[in-house]
Amino acid sequence: MEIADLDRIRQIGSEYGWSDAQLEMALGNAIRLCYADKNMLVEADVNLEFGTIAARRRNGDGDRGVWIDVEYPLLPSTKEFIQVMELMQWGDGAPGRILEGEVSGFRDGGIIYRVQDNLVFIPENLLSVMDFHNKPPLATRQVLALCSSLDPVSKLRIATRRGKEFVSAVTEEYYPDCISGIWMGASNSWAVIRMNAEDMSAWLEQGGVNVKHLQNVLGLRRITLLPEGKGEDAQECKDNELKHFINNAWKACKIAVMEPDKLVIHTPLDNQDPRKIRTFTSMLTKIAPEREVVLL
Repeated sequence: MEIADLDRIRQIGSEYGWSDAQLEMALGNAIRLCYADKNMLVEADVNLEFGTIAARRRNGDGDRGVWIDVEYPLLPSTKEFIQVMELMQWGDGAPGRILEGEVSGFRDGGIIYRVQDNLVFIPENLLSVMDFHNKPPLATRQVLALCSSLDPVSKLRIATRRGKEFVSAVTEEYYPDCISGIWMGASNSWAVIRMNAEDMSAWLEQGGVNVKHLQNVLGLRRITLLPEGKGEDAQECKDNELKHFINNAWKACKIAVMEPDKLVIHTPLDNQDPRKIRTFTSMLTKIAPEREVVLL
């Protein structure tokens, strides 16, 4: 049987960011559920490349029946298909699973989200910095990651929108196979992301629209991109990366000394904000822990 709504299925898959293999599995599961509602057992093989469905139904109970080919199998509605996709997306609720949730309420400084037919809670200390200072309106849809723990009061599953693991996982979902390093600073409000120069150019196209979108999704105040270092040896590559970081993060700074175990930087005299200097020094120390960092 040919899939009549193939374009619609692909459109839904594109909106969810799913591969053809995931869509084939979802449609097969949705067809099985259509027959399960009628107390019938069916197997369905979906092939999006050829736009076909092959189905067979068990005639009889258990191992006593035989499989009969179904020329025109029952098909799910768009709503039923999406419900199956959402069920698969929630999966077993494994820690670290990335999901989209809808803001449903607030409690004790934290936020309650609805994820499909489930409620999860992000406590105040696991909110993104932007959400911590400005709570999102009800019904706002945001990306979150599940944790393994439960809230002791509500018994809801706890999720997070904060930290290196969350930023790394979501970034990898949006831009797979191009991230080689992530560092977090300024109380998890600043992310430094390292990638190859070609991917970095694509991220910065059209005034950095991709970076701005990701910054909004992650609830960060700042993202600094860092191209992978180039050089004849590992030390030269590391020096190259540090030069790019200093230029991208605080252009007005000047490098006075760059040695394998020491880094001396002159900061601009007209911008001696102690908090900015402390944050900048902390990030440098995370990126180059092997060097003594001195800011003058």
